Amino acid sequence: MMKALFVMAAPFAAFLCAATPVAAQSVFDGTWKVDTSTAQFGGKPMIRTLKAGKYSCVSCPEPWTIAADGAFHPIKGDPYTDDVSVTVIDPMTVKFSYRKAGKVNGDEVWTVSSDKNVVTQKGEDSSSGNGTPVTYETQQTRVAAAPAGAHAISGSWRGKSGATVSDSGTMVTFRTEGDNLTMTYPTGESVTARFGGPAVTMANDPGNTMVKFVRTGPSSFVSTMMREGKVASVTTVTVRPDGRTLDYSNDNKRNGSTAKFTATKQ
Repeated sequence: MMKALFVMAAPFAAFLCAATPVAAQSVFDGTWKVDTSTAQFGGKPMIRTLKAGKYSCVSCPEPWTIAADGAFHPIKGDPYTDDVSVTVIDPMTVKFSYRKAGKVNGDEVWTVSSDKNVVTQKGEDSSSGNGTPVTYETQQTRVAAAPAGAHAISGSWRGKSGATVSDSGTMVTFRTEGDNLTMTYPTGESVTARFGGPAVTMANDPGNTMVKFVRTGPSSFVSTMMREGKVASVTTVTVRPDGRTLDYSNDNKRNGSTAKFTATKQ
């Protein structure tokens, strides 16, 4: 399931740990918004197969296969999703629906281009802490061909820049106070942690993510996010000298993908 840029799957987690007192106004404080046109994706591609009536998420942290019959079927390995339904609309189009605790929390439609080299994913994700929806339209470029006889969405894919994502999925607010940093998303998740302290559980996060922060310079930090005692992602953030732009680099340890982009202070 798609998780928007700042929210969830590759979250813009966190802040710094300081050996010296924190200034009243940190360079990090404020609300930041992703510039999706700057996004660069790398690492392992997304691999999926839809063939002979079955859909497989090959590159998922815990690979799974379900019948593509329009009914909901249980999956494992996604803290935000219990069940998925896959409906084949036509040879180039597939609809996915996602459910958690019996409630649908996302729908998306994947449409492959006529040359079969680009897939567009358009949908809405309400799996966040307070249920605020994130709407999006993203694209991925084909990296490897589909297996013979498979549906056009099959094969290996990697993200493209220029996604259209609602503000609820591209914004985050930071506030430093003494030795503590508070991070808040429009979708309800938040965390307040002591700089240099232990990992803290993110409030209102259905995935029970824990976050810890390490400062690496006057205007940079590394954030580590964990689930069930395992590292989920490592993120490096650097504020440029203009004080208005952030460089963001995320290494997703669960699926081996990477993402880089900038964000602008609002």
